[in-house]
Amino acid sequence: MKETIVFVHGMSHGAWCWEEYFVPYFEQQGYACVAINLPGHEVAGSTKAIHYAMSDYVHALSEVVGKLSLDPIIMGHSMGGMILQRFLAKGGRCKQAILMSSVPPVGVLMPSLRVLFQNPGAFKFLFQANLLGVFRKYPRLMFGSNEKTEQYANLMCAESFWAYLQLMMPIGRVQKKLPTLVMGGSADALISVNEFKQTAEYYGTSLELIEGGSHDLMLDPNAHQHAALIHRWLENS
Repeated sequence: MKETIVFVHGMSHGAWCWEEYFVPYFEQQGYACVAINLPGHEVAGSTKAIHYAMSDYVHALSEVVGKLSLDPIIMGHSMGGMILQRFLAKGGRCKQAILMSSVPPVGVLMPSLRVLFQNPGAFKFLFQANLLGVFRKYPRLMFGSNEKTEQYANLMCAESFWAYLQLMMPIGRVQKKLPTLVMGGSADALISVNEFKQTAEYYGTSLELIEGGSHDLMLDPNAHQHAALIHRWLENS
């Protein structure tokens, strides 16, 4: 048995987003896979309001890692990427880190402003602290032109607005150097290619840019190719 991979989902997602392609792929490669549900994200499609801080999400990741005997590989997507960065900044145990479509270290302010400028209909949902409303109205922000967009959008759940506000804050630098893969899609409608490059530079690594990839790379139609890229990196880093 190879190492354990811990998968950390992003905003309004759940473990379900890893279970269609990535978990089966990496299990076939011999990895033990742990896809977690962050607090309040256990029920796919739930519209029940939740109120958690980023520290609650980091703590949830810490609890999972704390039960493992060996340092795991951790893959964080979008907000999950920021959760992973904060976990590492606190000295969390990790062998290799994968930041997929991740919120950059400087925070999510600029991506948020860009989304609002390009999609002014999102303003009313933000005034209601209703992030799920934004994603349900503009699912292409997450899924691009994926033919399963409606199916995936219906699985998204309510998100903590307090946690979102805390995503505006930059993080402290991670002290421990460890192998880090930064990857993102060129067609990501939330995080820009320049922001991916800034993240890669921050961690002293190169960017793996997926041409035509959406924000939800793990649900793209060619997700197996993205998983294979990660597998090659894990084998060689």
